[in-house]
Amino acid sequence: MFKFFGNKKKNKEIYERPKDHRNFVIHHYCPHTFNAGDHFVILSIRKHLSKYIENAVFIPKAIAKNRGWGEPVGLKGENIELSNRYSDAVIIGGSDQYNNWSPKIKAEEITNLTVPLFLIGLGVSSNDLNNKPYIKEERYYNDILQTNQKAAKSSVRDKTTEDFLKSLGYNDSVITGCPALFLFNEELHVDEKKRYVALTFPYPLIRKNSGMNKYNKLIESINKLIQLLKKLDLEPIISCHDDRDVIPAESLFPNERIFFSNYPHDYFEFYKKAKFVVGSRLHATIFSSGLGIPTVNINLDLRGQGFSETFGLNNWNLNYDIESLDEKLEERIIKIDDKDLSGFNDFVKIREMYKDKFNGFMKECAEIIIKNKR
Repeated sequence: MFKFFGNKKKNKEIYERPKDHRNFVIHHYCPHTFNAGDHFVILSIRKHLSKYIENAVFIPKAIAKNRGWGEPVGLKGENIELSNRYSDAVIIGGSDQYNNWSPKIKAEEITNLTVPLFLIGLGVSSNDLNNKPYIKEERYYNDILQTNQKAAKSSVRDKTTEDFLKSLGYNDSVITGCPALFLFNEELHVDEKKRYVALTFPYPLIRKNSGMNKYNKLIESINKLIQLLKKLDLEPIISCHDDRDVIPAESLFPNERIFFSNYPHDYFEFYKKAKFVVGSRLHATIFSSGLGIPTVNINLDLRGQGFSETFGLNNWNLNYDIESLDEKLEERIIKIDDKDLSGFNDFVKIREMYKDKFNGFMKECAEIIIKNKR
């Protein structure tokens, strides 16, 4: 039950939600860490819903036991009761929620939710390239299916995630791309006046979640990239999206500049001033693409592969395990530095198509929320 301070009965009466209220209160279940990518997704979802719901008020709720959140956690138990009582809608928005079913929503509990539920831009992940989506326990498949069936609308960020849901028996998901791609909508361009290049890699997680071969190969490639960029009279900057990246990045690259912030708007300014972006932080690639900054993504798992396939970048982005990785990276960097963006021709058209799909999806979500207001 909801916990009140002081006289519980009196406070409950004081804070009982009025039947007629002007605002639309939306409980947004999302990750909350210092990871910049999470915030790009959260901000984009709220920005686009607010276009159609002027009086939207977003209340952050902990989707999982991330650093920085307290209790209660997840769309279950007490939180379902709170959302039923005090919200007009519930959204789960962003990131790898199907990775081992991060929200841990249970099939038998989600049926208790009485307000509209929306799943926005969710995606699968895996332990390596060409692996199946990582789901540790068999029971999670039914939990995922029932949660999607409960949802008023469900969108996914790529074809890989759509196929995953279809394999479970859910065929109504909409591919919209990751919301972070649409936080900004700038034309793809190369500014020859810009001198720095952002290099983005999830350093500790690579080492923790994969064999040393993957980790060592990527670090070796970064060092070669740094030397190449300096030969081109460009300045490499190691961009850390997670506070846990900073110490290993400093240790591995003691002579290079490092960027990190726990405020997303600092990343807006940082990436706007970058000439291009190279690396394996998928949200850096996706977000920068929305800013019109050219990128080269080094795919580590299904996330990068799914993005590349969905957005026409299979012949541009690179899998980490190919033998010619360093040579192909050099080819792409030289092309971008020469203002040759022909490798993005398909991406530009596809991004525009999915921008319209995303906007249409968010408008439909808003219409359902408005219609069902209590």
